[in-house]
Amino acid sequence: MRFPGASIGRGPLAAGLLAAALAFAWQAATVRANYDGSWSALFCAGDRFAVPPELAWERIHVFPDSGGYDGQFYHYMAHDPLRVRGLDKYIDLPRLRYRRILLPLSAYLLAGGQDRFVDTAYRAVILLWVALGAYWLGRFAISTGRGPAWGLAFLFVPAVIISLDRLVVDAALAALVLAFALYVKEGSPWKLYLVLLCATLTRETGVLLLTGYCLYLLLRRAWRHALLFATAAVPAAAWFGYLQLRMAGDLVRPFVHSARGLVGMESHVPLRLKLGMPEYQLPHALAGTLTVLDYLSLLAIALAVLLAVRFVLRRERGPRDVVALLFALLVVWLAFVFSHRDPYAYPRVVSPLLILVALPALEGRGRLALLPIALVALRVAAQLTLQAAGVARALSLILGSEYPR
Repeated sequence: MRFPGASIGRGPLAAGLLAAALAFAWQAATVRANYDGSWSALFCAGDRFAVPPELAWERIHVFPDSGGYDGQFYHYMAHDPLRVRGLDKYIDLPRLRYRRILLPLSAYLLAGGQDRFVDTAYRAVILLWVALGAYWLGRFAISTGRGPAWGLAFLFVPAVIISLDRLVVDAALAALVLAFALYVKEGSPWKLYLVLLCATLTRETGVLLLTGYCLYLLLRRAWRHALLFATAAVPAAAWFGYLQLRMAGDLVRPFVHSARGLVGMESHVPLRLKLGMPEYQLPHALAGTLTVLDYLSLLAIALAVLLAVRFVLRRERGPRDVVALLFALLVVWLAFVFSHRDPYAYPRVVSPLLILVALPALEGRGRLALLPIALVALRVAAQLTLQAAGVARALSLILGSEYPR
């Protein structure tokens, strides 16, 4: 059975280019309709953090009474990836953020180090990762006998939706997870090596890709190959060591700061608050819908963990299964220390697990594996409801002005 519309384009490359075009179209539409044409609004800078004076000329869109989001810090990193200008003073957790150097550094290099081009280059790099993710997913789909248009499904990965909305780095790791799955399946060791190297520099959780693959090799007693692939961690280890020596910052706090909110403070606190779930100041129907989706999302993540355990217990386990188990263990640990009040936080971290769990469905090993990623993506997409309403309103005004009554 083929994906509807699988004949679109001429293959995975067409799927990748179309995915990037659709992503850009959405960004352009929401920037025009909801942010008065200010592209810097996508970085989601909040007024609780100071904007570097060196970037005052950019007239960055700043949201009032807000802490903003992580994209604002990656934006500053892209202007100063090697820490020669001191912009790390304006980053909440510089040593942690700077570990995720691949995307900001890529934007800096693409811009030729010119400040006036960095923002555009940063957005272009994210769209490039979207194109690559769709391309790799399209190729994986072909390897299972399906059409390359499956690559467009990359747009529905939670980390990708969030990256397009907040310009965070997680879409890159999601794409690399698909590249890992593809090159393991094809048996392309040097491409796989490069993918694992990039993953370790994209964000710290990318190390689990490399760790899982080396563990798989060790279980198969492929000692030489395990040692060879372990060297893919050398660039990241060198970079992390440099940051450890030269920068201040608490590497633990971002993972434990919300533990209090998870267990609740008093016995009479409602269950929802004990779980750290958000409360919405929205119309009743919309707030109720989001709350239901929140709980469905958590159940979906729990199902993904169970599926990962089931896959690794099979007699014929592969590298993907070992890596999925490591991400499942990470997700279980974070469930006790991660705040669920931010509907974008947990889905970003869990996206690699959701991808790895979903891929067997393309191989014909049960459609149940698609349920976790579908439910989490639905919750994340629901966060864009107000933006979508703004785009629809702007579109109706444009159409109304073009056609006389």
